[in-house]
Amino acid sequence: MTNAKLLSFPSYSHVNGKLCVYERGQNVPFDIHRVFTVTAKKGDVRGEHAHKKCSQILICLSGKICISCDDGLAINNYLLNDMSTGLLIPPGIWAKQEYVVGDSVLMVLCDHLFDADEYIHDYDDFIAYFKRNKD
Repeated sequence: MTNAKLLSFPSYSHVNGKLCVYERGQNVPFDIHRVFTVTAKKGDVRGEHAHKKCSQILICLSGKICISCDDGLAINNYLLNDMSTGLLIPPGIWAKQEYVVGDSVLMVLCDHLFDADEYIHDYDDFIAYFKRNKD
């Protein structure tokens, strides 16, 4: 299964807070071209798409978010609830995020700029794309 992979980031806790470091070439395996954040209400589902070229790292900055990753053969679920853990999602993975706790904050690091044409938004199209590109 070519699926997502959990990554650990250095974190430094102090009495007055916590600092986490995300560095290209150190713990981020690609050049970061885009960063965005998402918030949602408890129970909301976001994502529900795949990318043809873009790799992403999903990091829950606060709260709890369940990530479901589908490679066309199997589905793996991951719970993100700490900013020192990220989920690397390569291209060709159908991913969706369920916000387990209200006002959770997701940060996404991408190795490509936004390109609407490289998204697959329909699950049946994703399965067809997977079958064409699995070898």
